[in-house]
Amino acid sequence: MNTVGRERWPPWLRRVIGKQANIEIKEHRGRYYAYSIKYVGRGRLRRKVSTYLGTATKHGIVTRQETSLRGIYEYGHVRLLNHLFQESGALSALKEIFPDFWKELFALACNRVIDPRPLKSVGSWFEKTYLPKALGISLSTKRATRVLGVVGMSWKSQLEFFDRMLVEGEKILYDGSIIVTDSDIPLAELRTDKEDQFLKRVNLVVAFSRDRRLPVFFRVLPGSLHEIGTLRLFLEEIEEKNLILVMDKGFASEDWFEEIDRRGNGFIISLKRNSSRIEYERKRTRFFMYRKRPIKYCSYQSGKFYIYLYEDPALRAEEERTCFTLLSEGKRATFKEEWAGTIALISNLSAPAEEIYDMWKGRGEIEKAFHVLQNLLDTDTPYVRQEETFRGYIFVSFLGLIGYYFLLRILKEAGINKVSVSDLMLELSKVYVVELKEREFVSERTKRVRALAKALGLENLITKIGWR
Repeated sequence: MNTVGRERWPPWLRRVIGKQANIEIKEHRGRYYAYSIKYVGRGRLRRKVSTYLGTATKHGIVTRQETSLRGIYEYGHVRLLNHLFQESGALSALKEIFPDFWKELFALACNRVIDPRPLKSVGSWFEKTYLPKALGISLSTKRATRVLGVVGMSWKSQLEFFDRMLVEGEKILYDGSIIVTDSDIPLAELRTDKEDQFLKRVNLVVAFSRDRRLPVFFRVLPGSLHEIGTLRLFLEEIEEKNLILVMDKGFASEDWFEEIDRRGNGFIISLKRNSSRIEYERKRTRFFMYRKRPIKYCSYQSGKFYIYLYEDPALRAEEERTCFTLLSEGKRATFKEEWAGTIALISNLSAPAEEIYDMWKGRGEIEKAFHVLQNLLDTDTPYVRQEETFRGYIFVSFLGLIGYYFLLRILKEAGINKVSVSDLMLELSKVYVVELKEREFVSERTKRVRALAKALGLENLITKIGWR
């Protein structure tokens, strides 16, 4: 904390202090603190005695007593999330579909993005934010658990929300992952992982909009079921959306090719390398550059569908190196020349091969979404005992995932690459609403917050008290 001389006080601080003498101002991280000073003693024994008065703001000096009589609430982060959910239409969808619980759902989603906590601790976090005043609710553990239980069993309502999130004609990445949990619920089943370790797990499938970089659908399944079993239900639920589904070879099935096509949706699915549809003998004489790597390709029609066959020389070299490394270690490995480095995609779309490849490579987006959901939002540690509560908890986590991608989008659009979503939420948590006597005002902002707000165009949003 540094003492700031009067000549370096900002203009608003000069107005607040006025002609008061014996006032000293100290600054720390962009905030100003006022002290009264006096000198006692004489000669060499003379010393300065400082007494803390309070935080200096544009509205006056907020004393400790005044603060304790009223309150200071974290504001900036929840205000921004409210704005983004409102502008996207997600909040209005929650209000219409869950009229009795939308406030609790939004508050819990904010917690997953800002500071993920177990249900028993969410209430304490909630109380220090501006959400209780803005929403007019309390959020005890009992209330949160009840809301999650009711919402978790309202799959029809959840589907209605997903339907509102889907946009006709967009490209959808669809894939599955697992959630490892200690919860004693029927959904969680013991299964072995790749290292042959037994884990209690729940399967999760997520649909992700490639066009909008946004999660739009999820479903939880018992740990023993494969995600391919959800595809027919998903196709029924997205009737008349005319989507383009991009999926991995786990969904490669002749029946599914026909089913997706019959329902009027497009698809791009990678084929297993031993598929009879792949004609490896075809020459791949054309190429394009993908992230500075040459990709050779050819395409041809196979029945009513199209095959796009690609060869990545760098991938081929890597596969060959891996094979011979394993053989040198005495392990079993096979290397087929005609298969090495190839990727075969089947589709009912007739489009440039480069465009098809780019859409398929977008699958990395959904893998990132699973990482965010499981790790950054702590979805793999739910600590709940009832299945209905667990389902509601996953729905709230999904809402948090949507909020995360809203925030990620505004950072990318502003060209801010060195600030993560969690960094942004931490900085905006330093923007407070101070409730003093009969009025409220937004606190002073740190230098870093001011810079972020300016870069994101949020100055007017987080410096004024307003809530929709």
